[in-house]
Amino acid sequence: MMKKPFFLKIISFFISAEDFKSWKAEFTFSHHEFGNFNMERDFIIEPDDKISSSFVLRPLIVFKYSQNSSLSIDGGSVSSILTEVKNNVPGADPSYFKVQFENNLTTSKELNFRIEENRPILDQLGSDLQMRVNAKNDIKNFKLLVIDNDEGDVVERSYKTLGTEIVQTDFGSFECIKISATALDAGKIIYFISPELDFIIIKSFVELRSGEVNSLILKDMPKFLAK
Repeated sequence: MMKKPFFLKIISFFISAEDFKSWKAEFTFSHHEFGNFNMERDFIIEPDDKISSSFVLRPLIVFKYSQNSSLSIDGGSVSSILTEVKNNVPGADPSYFKVQFENNLTTSKELNFRIEENRPILDQLGSDLQMRVNAKNDIKNFKLLVIDNDEGDVVERSYKTLGTEIVQTDFGSFECIKISATALDAGKIIYFISPELDFIIIKSFVELRSGEVNSLILKDMPKFLAK
């Protein structure tokens, strides 16, 4: 594998929102017990270089699990600004929360926390974007503090690049960067990032502590939007 010249490595760390494309895409979420459901995801670069990232999952017409996040990129670092999670699927707890991020302070009335932390804390969609940025910068191993949507608390995840792997989709095959994410008392998550598709996470699966597996895979070619 050819190594990047030193000056290109330096330049690559000056990533901004403009270095990514806006897109809309549909995914298939496969639950180990309840089957397949459609998920819609948006990633939009706003005129002020802020980023709007969201997903909507509807297990049934009356149920909805969604997240909307406002993000930014400064150099090679992603910041979460605001995130809102709604989940009225039976058994979901918390079913709603909003988190605000400002400087070193992360607060949520619904989750009843006010955390001062020198290290950045990211929401789930912010951690996805940081992983894309790191993959683009060839950063192979790193740790992130992330708000877990299922538990409503902050966890430290350790990310490790496992190499590359070909992912088969209904619309073609893509060579992907394979990354694992682990956290204390949580299942392992495996991500597949496609450089060919603007470093989008086109497939992922979580290995639950019970041994069951839930997965997410890109259903169709993403619709990249004009700037």
